[in-house]
Amino acid sequence: MAEIIDYGRFAERLAADRPVLQLLDEVQREWGYEDPGGEPLVTRAGEAPGYEPDESDPVPAALVEWWDSPVNSFAFRPRLYWTHSVWPPSGPDSLDDPPGDEIRVFMAEYQYLNQWGYLASEAHLPDPKVLVSSFDGWVVQSRSVSEFFLQLAMERLPATFGWSFRVRRAEVEADPAIVERLQAAYRDIGLLPWQEAGTDALTYGGPDVLIRHGRGPGADFAVVVQARTREALVQALDTLGVAWTDEGISAPQEVPLPTEDLGPASFAEGDADDRLRWTVASTAAASGVPAVPDVPALRGLADRTAAAADRDATTVVAGDSAGRVHVWAADGAELDVQKPHRAPVTAVTCYRGPHGTRSVVSGDAHGVVRWWPAQGPLPRVPLARRRSPVAALATASLETGPALAAAWADGLVRAWDLTSGESADLRIGTGIEALALRPEGSLRVTTAHGTAELRLDVERLWPARSLRLRLAEIDWGSLWAARGPAHEVPGLIAKLASDDEDTAQAAVKRLYELLAYRGSASPSAAVHAVPFLVERMLIPTNRARNTLLLLIADIADGPGDAQDAVKEALPSLLHLQNDENSSIRWAAAELVRNCGATTGT
Repeated sequence: MAEIIDYGRFAERLAADRPVLQLLDEVQREWGYEDPGGEPLVTRAGEAPGYEPDESDPVPAALVEWWDSPVNSFAFRPRLYWTHSVWPPSGPDSLDDPPGDEIRVFMAEYQYLNQWGYLASEAHLPDPKVLVSSFDGWVVQSRSVSEFFLQLAMERLPATFGWSFRVRRAEVEADPAIVERLQAAYRDIGLLPWQEAGTDALTYGGPDVLIRHGRGPGADFAVVVQARTREALVQALDTLGVAWTDEGISAPQEVPLPTEDLGPASFAEGDADDRLRWTVASTAAASGVPAVPDVPALRGLADRTAAAADRDATTVVAGDSAGRVHVWAADGAELDVQKPHRAPVTAVTCYRGPHGTRSVVSGDAHGVVRWWPAQGPLPRVPLARRRSPVAALATASLETGPALAAAWADGLVRAWDLTSGESADLRIGTGIEALALRPEGSLRVTTAHGTAELRLDVERLWPARSLRLRLAEIDWGSLWAARGPAHEVPGLIAKLASDDEDTAQAAVKRLYELLAYRGSASPSAAVHAVPFLVERMLIPTNRARNTLLLLIADIADGPGDAQDAVKEALPSLLHLQNDENSSIRWAAAELVRNCGATTGT
């Protein structure tokens, strides 16, 4: 976030003569929201299949436009908002309509404590004002539907993507000059006060910062400061004269992964990466990229941006600047047309499976990679997304099964075993123009200087492949974790094998939330997870051994089958009582105690 955004001038942006959704898109990106690259999780068609507004039951055009807009972050990530959508708009729940009119609610807070809607008498207007239920009845929240969605995003997204500090009401009452300094140093951003649960909050802006002054009786925090950077947050707190500590500052819940800082790709025969996952076998290899058959429809695709064929030249695939992907048989018959991207397609590839099934992979200028069966549905979630354009794609069937390689413009190449989902990141370098995977297990990398053949060691490339395949044998969706079905558990266990310590430790932390005993029945997924956790614990190079052993010990502290599973594995873990790491020795002692065993067991 090198550019500083002065939200003290936000009112000027709001008053500009342009679509509010365009401003919404800008604000979302400024705070770190990125288009996830997949399909919307919530759609108006999905909420009410077949429903379309008509003249007898009009819906404001701005509401329909928001639902169908690709910049509608609620549709793609509704959990950022902690609200329910209501489609079609309907009457309020457990609330009276205002005198002489009716409300059409289109969104509500999870507990329906707050509901947002427009007046039925104004439903014919393209962008009517929005009212919100409050302790004093229905009051105006926003001057228009489109402005409401902008304001809702500014209320919700900074909590996930920004730095935050909250000042309690008692502190502001003890020092009223905080508010005076706020009003003197920062400017109203031009939106109406936010009304929610008895809070009447006016928002002020400054360099990279939004500051909310909660004036209603429901505001536990009289001042909330949210900033795009920690530096901007600290500057605002110092300007307000608020005493702060590091402990009181909340860091962003999500931080976009940075792009790589790599030089141009360069190869010499015998070169290898630091883990021997690939070795340069030759620097004079032919490219290996299959020639594209001369399909008439391909020649007629004026806005074509990428084209490829499968290894046997039986299928042709092409992408265009509008994000569409076209698939033809070699005889010219059209097989499929999809629009998997919201940016120009920059790379495509396809392959035929052992039973003749065709699969397509495409990448775009926003860094999104999507994989789907030709003539089949698009998966909701993309295979990958990075903050760099996709430069090249390649597929092949190796001895281990179908594999995929993708290169991004920043020089990172990711290789997938598509059967297990295991992947590896190879920092090869920038300037990659084409990739080709060979069935014998090599990757050909083409740059402006030629093509190098990299011999792959699949055992080192995908060390957790076997683990993922064994995890896939269990129907985790039918098991329960502490917070619902255990869909997350197998992927988290696989991440324990990561050589990146932060990744492995984050996986343990999340598994602790899902599997540890918390005073009620142990999650049913825990008993199935224990053998895998123990297996990972017995690998000396595991990067999260100290916290992982504590997780196993806490599972043993619960009742039932999960505790029995840990007790069964206990003999294999007892040697950890003598580990050179003191935190592991302490965790091993906890494990023994929770299993009701003695040191000599």
